[in-house]
This record gives sequence, structure tokens and C-alpha cells, in this order.
Amino acid sequence: MAKIAPYFAVQELDNNGDPLAGGKIFTYEAGTTTNKDTYDSSDESSVNTNPIILDSAGRADIWLISGAYKFIIKDSNNVTIKTIDNIVGDAANVFGSE
Repeated sequence: MAKIAPYFAVQELDNNGDPLAGGKIFTYEAGTTTNKDTYDSSDESSVNTNPIILDSAGRADIWLISGAYKFIIKDSNNVTIKTIDNIVGDAANVFGSE
């Protein structure tokens, strides 16, 4: 079963502190540029697009499978806001784990 991305307990903001409406989250295997799937629910029934497009509030449902991820977060114009590497999907006792 997928685990909720611990990084996504908050919404994404742009560099001005506004919601990153229409922003994009690219998901890769940690340390690489190899795409890695995420899901929109814990039952893994629907794969998110890659990149994931954030809603008007800068949010998205992102569930991870086992292994580590790298997220590259960009605004709607493809300007990189930040990169986070080694987000772990299978760590015990993370937010959303069972």
C-alpha cells in the first residue's frame, strides 16, 4: 500500500509566499532523472501524471510507493522553485503510514 508523501503535509508556495497555482512537481527516483510513479490515493489505483499539476491552492494528492524519490518543483512557467531529494515512501511511522 502506498504511503502519503510526508513532504506534502503543507501546500506549495511560490517565492512570494502565494499558492503555487498551476505549479508542477516532477517525480524521479532519488538522485536521478528517471521518472518514478506516484499515486492519487493509498490503493494505488490511479497513477498521477508526471509532472503533477498543482491545483489553484498549490496542492495535490501524492502517495508514494517504496523507495526514495526526488521531487523537482517548478512554477507554471517551468522555473524551478526547489528540489528535494531522498523523500522516502516506505519509512515506518511517517504521516499516513498504517
